Amino acid sequence: MSPTTVLPLPSTRRYDLDWLRVLAFGLLILYHTGLVFVGWNFHIMSKTTSPALELPMEFLNQWRMPLLFVISGVGVTFALGRRTAGQFAAERVQRLLLPLVFGMVVVVVPQVYYQRLSEGAHYTSLLDFYPHYFNGAAPKGNFTWNHLWFIAYLLPFSLLSLPLFLKLRRPAGQALLAKLSQWLSRPGTVLVFALPLILIQLTLRPYWPDTRNLVSDWFNFAFYLTLFIYGYILGPLAGFWQAAERQRYLFLALGLAAFSFYYWGDDYYYALIGNAIKRAVQGLNCWCWILVCVGFGRRYLNRNSPLLQRANEAVFPFYILHQTVLIALAYYVLRWPATNAAKFLLIALGTFGFTLLLYTVIQRFSLLRVLFGLKSNRAT
Repeated sequence: MSPTTVLPLPSTRRYDLDWLRVLAFGLLILYHTGLVFVGWNFHIMSKTTSPALELPMEFLNQWRMPLLFVISGVGVTFALGRRTAGQFAAERVQRLLLPLVFGMVVVVVPQVYYQRLSEGAHYTSLLDFYPHYFNGAAPKGNFTWNHLWFIAYLLPFSLLSLPLFLKLRRPAGQALLAKLSQWLSRPGTVLVFALPLILIQLTLRPYWPDTRNLVSDWFNFAFYLTLFIYGYILGPLAGFWQAAERQRYLFLALGLAAFSFYYWGDDYYYALIGNAIKRAVQGLNCWCWILVCVGFGRRYLNRNSPLLQRANEAVFPFYILHQTVLIALAYYVLRWPATNAAKFLLIALGTFGFTLLLYTVIQRFSLLRVLFGLKSNRAT
């Protein structure tokens, strides 16, 4: 693909992005298992923490979800290339809203049930708890989307951004993107996209805590929406992908430096110069690691395989199901007289195994496939 090529052909498949999506979602099992033991605020937690987990958990926390929003934005490039605006909106509603509603009224319920049991509440069974699940919205009540917040944000992002995306498909928009692609091929220019992320960190993060309730969560809303739009704009630009691959070791060095300053500079530097610098470094660090992922991914992962084909279909149901399986399993495993390392391994492997078992059932039935964001058996 030449630097002046803007939109990819609808038949073009970016296997590197498929792999990155699978790997990023796959990290969820390890990340959420770590939340049980790291001592942060999670739905169910071990009484004894494992401080050694803090560094890898903090590292993943900086870029994992931002990367998924960028990849989702790239996916819209391909989706709009094959659909009208109305078809795209209808597809988003079916593939996102239905799984979100089903997840909130069915899949997430056991998570809250086991969380309340761990907090000392008494219910005779999950069925006994179910009517209480609708007694008010979280955090004061029980009704919530928990880990499905990604879907709850992705749906309005897709619909709100649609007018902008349609304008960029017009000749004037295509000409602008072609010029941007050429400009991004210059050394270091892709780092300019870190500036809006830094600005959002500085202006919104101090005043809007991380609630993920969509309606009063302006930092997360602005931050992830920006990354989603980045994905759509940069997705078809050959100049961006070539630069990310060509300069991947530079971005790796910058990412290591930024994360090191963010993580180890807290005790000394931030006490002297304030948390504004820390927030600015977070914005730079996030973008650097996204560039690292897409740069190394384009270099080494842009190839198809039978494993990728199976994993790419399974990843969304896995995402919807895994935390419910994990919390239910952790509730019982945490009671056992074993080390945190043994419990971590058992919860992570058990979550993968039980989620895989549930997925094998889901993929056989068209109704379940649709409820978990897949195409029906007829459509496939």
